[in-house]
Order: sequence, then C-alpha cells, then structure tokens
Amino acid sequence: MEKRLLMFFFIFPILASSQDATRKGEFFFNAGPEYRITPIYRLKAFSSKSIYTNPDAQNSGPALNLGVDYYITDNFSIGFKNSFRYDMITSGINVVGSIEPSISKTERDLLVGYHFNLSYQFQIFKKGDLLFRIGISLLNRNSNFTAVESVFDQNGQIVGTVSSLLNYNYSANKISIGYVNGRSKIMLGTYISQNTSYFDETTAFWIPFINYSFDFAKL
Repeated sequence: MEKRLLMFFFIFPILASSQDATRKGEFFFNAGPEYRITPIYRLKAFSSKSIYTNPDAQNSGPALNLGVDYYITDNFSIGFKNSFRYDMITSGINVVGSIEPSISKTERDLLVGYHFNLSYQFQIFKKGDLLFRIGISLLNRNSNFTAVESVFDQNGQIVGTVSSLLNYNYSANKISIGYVNGRSKIMLGTYISQNTSYFDETTAFWIPFINYSFDFAKL
C-alpha cells in the first residue's frame, strides 16, 4: 500500500504537467450561436425611456458570439467575447399632441455586447468536463437613438422641439454552467443586472440564455 501511495505522489505531478501542456499558455478562438430567453423581472413602474421600446423583445432572441480564451492552467482560463444581434432599438409609437416624445417607426440595428469571463473546467466525467463560468457583460451597445420632445407655450401651442440622444446600454453580471466535449461547449446561464434604464426603481433584470461554441483555432 505504501509503495502504491509513493508511486501515486511521484507519477501524478508528471501526469498533471502533461495535461496542463495541452492547453496551458494557449489561446483558443471560438464561435457559436446564443439564444436569450425573455427577461424575468418584477414588474414595477417603467421609466419614461421605456416608452420607446419593448424591453422583453429588445433583450431576447438569437445572437452570434465570437471570442477567445486564454488558459492560465489546463483548467482555468480568462476570456473575451463579442456578441452581435440584429434587433429592435425603438418600437413604432406616435404620441400626437402629447408632451411626451414620439417616434414614428420601429428602428432596428446591430446591437453589440462585450463579455469578460473567468472559466474553470472540472474533470469529473469520463468523456468531457463540467465548465463553470462567471463574468461581466456590457450589453446593448450601439443602441443610440434620437428622441424628439415637443415644447409647448402657456396656451398649449407647440413652439418648438427638443432632441435628445438616448440609448439602452447597461452592464450585467453573467453566470453559466455547461458541458465541454473536445472542442465543443454548451452552456446554460443568465445575465443579471440592476442598472437598466427600463425602470424608475432599482429592479433585478434576469436574461436566461443557452449557447453553443466551437473552438475553431488555437495559437
């Protein structure tokens, strides 16, 4: 028994080093689709900015992720991803004769996200690993739009307009867990934010998602 223990403590570091050499110090480039599910939140008073859009529609639907992961060890990595979605920025509204701003048509554009991740792979399966990932995401970049507000005099007559440049940018924490098999990863997770501009009060805003990625190259 003692001989087996000595052999284990002697051989295990060699095996661990050889495993680390497979990914340690390398960059892995990946790509894949993501689907964001309709956000979950406790309904509270919406902000004036929310009148221009539909928060549920704006934050759900398909996205394309492009990223890179750098492995500090064979199991621990840091990563960066860009996400791209062609989605709604503003919904078509037209508030005639109101002091509120109005937008006459639905606008769509390419919404961009920036994601910074820390990942760890647990080698607990015979085939494949369990992957746990946390990070910070900067969402809805490139969502700028112009809102025009009418200015009224004391008699209720329109005397001019005021234009404002607004956006739906916000940051979120990101937590996900998934399965890795070879160069493929499938993840389930959620974005969590309390600083969106959709509500007058602080409101937790959850966006569940599922994504798949494939490591197509390494350096």
